[in-house]
Amino acid sequence: MQRLCVQADRLPAAQHLIALRLALKDHCDVYPLTTPWTLQRDLESWRVGGLIFSHWSLSAARHERSQAMADSGGNNWLVLRILQRGRQALIIDDRHHVTVNTDTILLTDWSMPWVCNSSDCHLFTVGIPRSHLSAHKLLNVKIPALSWNRNTAEGLQLASMVALLWKQLPTLDAADAESVARGFVGFLDGILSNHPTLLRAQYANTSRLAAMKSLLNERLQDPELGVTTLCEQFACSRATVYRLFERDGGVAAFIQQQRLHGCMTELARGDRAANATLAQLSRRWCLGSAARLCRLFEDYFALTPQGVLAARKADQAISAGKSTNLQLQLATGINRAIAEDSTRPASDPWQEPAARATLDP
Repeated sequence: MQRLCVQADRLPAAQHLIALRLALKDHCDVYPLTTPWTLQRDLESWRVGGLIFSHWSLSAARHERSQAMADSGGNNWLVLRILQRGRQALIIDDRHHVTVNTDTILLTDWSMPWVCNSSDCHLFTVGIPRSHLSAHKLLNVKIPALSWNRNTAEGLQLASMVALLWKQLPTLDAADAESVARGFVGFLDGILSNHPTLLRAQYANTSRLAAMKSLLNERLQDPELGVTTLCEQFACSRATVYRLFERDGGVAAFIQQQRLHGCMTELARGDRAANATLAQLSRRWCLGSAARLCRLFEDYFALTPQGVLAARKADQAISAGKSTNLQLQLATGINRAIAEDSTRPASDPWQEPAARATLDP
């Protein structure tokens, strides 16, 4: 059992984003969505029985795991997230939309590309090696994410187990911590194995739906895009299209969410948005007026387009330079802990001299 902590108050505020980027380097890219950007508390992780328990409190940010990153490895993880504060809008494999708030517990497959646009948030995550869960094969391209409402029996139990584990970790010896971690994994494996959504998905033919979503993604800037487009291209009835998109909230909802994600991508890191007006951006993505774009954007992301642009400009103005700050070295240790093969005992990333400096009980 090992602990690693990046102490926010020992880093200049201008280096907080650098620390997070070092911790997540090669796993996902991070773009600030607000300014000033800070770690709002220490970035803390514990490794117990191959699991990684982490506590994050961050300013608004876009986290993006590209297809290249997904292809390069580090895919041995399933990640459970529990928000204590904030809101997150995810798109997985450019097809699956998930919105997470404090009423939601989400399990995602790390092996697929995804984007997470987050407001200021405070959350716990648990990284779980696939080999620890016999039900991991049920999470795949058909169902890359699964959520529980925190008010259900399963949700209440999951949330309370993570909260209790986090509270107890500093006082447990290694054997007790391993035992508690195994109990947590066993419970999660049980509710996954019997989840009706996952069981039904194994027998669902999703190839036609995937093809429809690919077509919609190719034509997002077509103002006439809609149900009729799909009926004509796939020679099917409107009823068939409605049935296929039922889990997505309908065709119009899917298209609007994809267009909002397109706007966010341009605002956070695209070249075109830097000199474009919001009216031009809204017209390009077929979202109506600038006022409507702002309203939809804030409703969906809990952020404003203007705030995202300001954060991008502030980020570009900051030069990382070189730093030997111990906290940045610790952030690199977290990065290597995520990257290592979790089937092997954790050793080097957590036991280097820099890391040992904050391996407090």
